[in-house]
Amino acid sequence: MRGTLTKSMGWVLSALLLGACSPTELTDEGDAELGAREQGVLYPPPAPPSGNILDATAFMGPLSLGGSVQTQFTTQPQYLSFAFSAAAGAQVKLEVTHLGSSMYLDTGLFVYGPKDASGSYGTTVVAQDDDAGYGQLSKIASLSLPQGGEYLAVVSTGTGVGKRFRLQLNCLNGQCVDPAVYAACDLDVATRIEVCVQALVEEVDPVLGRPHTAAEAFAACTDATDAYHAYVEGCAPSAPKPWCADGLSTFMERMWPVCQAFYRAYYGVGPLELGELPLSSGLQAALTAGNTRCNTGERWCDGVLETYSVPGVAGVPWSLDPVADLALYTLLGQDVQYYQFERLPDLTYAELVASNDYWFPELVSALPAALGNGTETPRVAHYYTRIPMAPGANDYHHVYVVLFPQSYRVAAFHFVQHEI
Repeated sequence: MRGTLTKSMGWVLSALLLGACSPTELTDEGDAELGAREQGVLYPPPAPPSGNILDATAFMGPLSLGGSVQTQFTTQPQYLSFAFSAAAGAQVKLEVTHLGSSMYLDTGLFVYGPKDASGSYGTTVVAQDDDAGYGQLSKIASLSLPQGGEYLAVVSTGTGVGKRFRLQLNCLNGQCVDPAVYAACDLDVATRIEVCVQALVEEVDPVLGRPHTAAEAFAACTDATDAYHAYVEGCAPSAPKPWCADGLSTFMERMWPVCQAFYRAYYGVGPLELGELPLSSGLQAALTAGNTRCNTGERWCDGVLETYSVPGVAGVPWSLDPVADLALYTLLGQDVQYYQFERLPDLTYAELVASNDYWFPELVSALPAALGNGTETPRVAHYYTRIPMAPGANDYHHVYVVLFPQSYRVAAFHFVQHEI
């Protein structure tokens, strides 16, 4: 609201208004932490008895990162809401844009959330603005979201019945998308690579006078130009992919290498490689609890755990065999051959839990939540060898490779029992 106060109202009314609103201006370079207030706000939605601000608004649907929505006010005052999701650490910009909005429209903009387990966004405003945008339109130039989840953006008006507006949401720091999105190559991106390679290896190239080899085709179909075109195709305005919100550079750094790694192995022009995946704090604590139990009194056992990521194609689960031996060799190196580890029959996850429920119960309980998606069935390969340590004393080595086939994560747990 930018109505000019008349001189007859005097400095007293101006002071009262300023005191009531307690405005804090933010420029485009500013960063609104949660709880920030930008200006005196136009028509905030009233807090409903339910304690969920959603119930005081007309919900219009989702708003995608990097996307926009356009709609129209039908009454006044009115509060229209839109849900958007962002990862922890995201920095976003929301704006009721000049383009796509009616002339002389006066709006307010509010953000609530994140949504809790009961489905409520609460009633606490985490950011708001009145007139930081064009004319009397609203803009939150920069909002940091330390907590990931689903938020609610509310656009309000008190005088805009019949007028249209366009709300735009952009990511500012390339950290807005759930990292799980980058665990595997997007199916459409993978299909683009596969179609390109297959065409080159099956058709005679007019310059070469022969089809491309798999290695030549792979190189020709996965260079920086191909990555750029894959990004552009995936981020078409009609249906942008979730990863588009983080921008081209993040796609090049996080998604494209996973796609390259998968097809390099798929076409036999390079080995399958596991990525580094540091132990989560929860897994580290569970491992420590087991080793503490092992080493209380006599030193009965020891446990070592490493976790990895495996390149794949989203929606296509990995089979256990090609991953299991690789994880074993990644964990133990040449010791696999030197100590002649043999692969025993595969286990169900319930059998893995039962075999480790005395020494490492915390660990086998924590693995699915730490590495899985909550619905997939882990697959377990079991390796074993016996190493004589002294007359009548052996070390019994078990390596369990646990594959989460849809999350593209692997755990290799080396459990050693000492004969004393």
